[in-house]
Amino acid sequence: MMMSKSGKLNSPSTVEYIINDRDLRLDLLRGLIMVLVIATHLEYFSLMSMFAWERIGLVSSAEGFVTLSGIVLGIVYRKKLHKTGFRQSTLLLWKRAFQLYRANLAIILSILVLRTLPFVNVHEVTHWINPWSGQAYPLFPAIESAWTEIMTKTLLLQIGPHQFQIIGFYCIVIALAPIALYLLYHQHTLLLLVSSWTLYLINSACHVDLTSALFERAFPLLTWQVLFFNGMVIGYHHQTIFRLLSSQNNKLPVILATITVIVLLFLTHNNPNPIFWPWHSIPVLNSDYFSYLHIQWFDKTNLGIGRIINNIALFIVLFYVLTHHWTFWNRLIGWLLIPIGQASLYVFVVHIYLIIIISSTPLPDYDRFIINTLIHLCSILLVWLMIKNRFLFSLIPR
Repeated sequence: MMMSKSGKLNSPSTVEYIINDRDLRLDLLRGLIMVLVIATHLEYFSLMSMFAWERIGLVSSAEGFVTLSGIVLGIVYRKKLHKTGFRQSTLLLWKRAFQLYRANLAIILSILVLRTLPFVNVHEVTHWINPWSGQAYPLFPAIESAWTEIMTKTLLLQIGPHQFQIIGFYCIVIALAPIALYLLYHQHTLLLLVSSWTLYLINSACHVDLTSALFERAFPLLTWQVLFFNGMVIGYHHQTIFRLLSSQNNKLPVILATITVIVLLFLTHNNPNPIFWPWHSIPVLNSDYFSYLHIQWFDKTNLGIGRIINNIALFIVLFYVLTHHWTFWNRLIGWLLIPIGQASLYVFVVHIYLIIIISSTPLPDYDRFIINTLIHLCSILLVWLMIKNRFLFSLIPR
């Protein structure tokens, strides 16, 4: 046993993944999510994209990013709240929200400039391309549009690359986080949970576009807030919850989660859509019934309850594995994923320009499997090197 700075006894394994009050397990998971973000948004068929598009479950990197962001915020701001008080914590959260808003504006404005250059291909970030039909939908006004229209839509986040939309959503929930923090501090956790789930259920029926921002199309605020604020609850009460999830005396949570992950892994491989998957699906469920299940229970935009359950189960399993086999996983992939996870906003910003740069070359093509795999691997390693060398850290937020 080892003595912590607070005088409490910690097991050696705990000391290994808790460094300077940071839980490296969460950083590693967030790094894994950011790697999947890069592989998903660089939409080329490769060894990595094969497993990034709903092949390990009916989940995506977006749900993991939002939930983990809430968890980390809950952990960090519980400490800040007790140290500096509610007012200072609120100001820090609003400062962070404004930083995220400025990052959105910078991305949009830079793309508006880049699209005027004939040798730069910005099609991938100015359009959303339906992966099933191939149809492209514009996300920016036409170049000849009035500048007043363009600037108004920019300020309201009504335009922008779909690969960065979730940061617009993140900006809003960070600005609203003081409300949740106030309820948690005053021991009204149940009220926060009931309020969050009520909004989720109402929006499942009503589909309210609360902000008119572009992110509402993919991440409706009243729906997706449930992941963030429930994540905050987990983070705020993380000592109790993490101890329950990683306990070796009571393995029921991880057993149930493992069974759920296996069942839903089987279900997702009934998906008849061949996108980024070279093999046939499991022919147990017919395509119409699978489509019905997906829309009804696992829809991404409307955040079907089955999708939430799949994300919860997968988190429990991964968290348990990392907790009890930390040394192995940290040595194997921690060197890569932890720095990326600790600079997730930086990665989000940088990967937009990677998409533009790579799209402006003749390299990517759907059928170039080896080249596409190298593109993905090199992009991830490049981002990692940029982080390790603190490239433009003074300019790009983290």
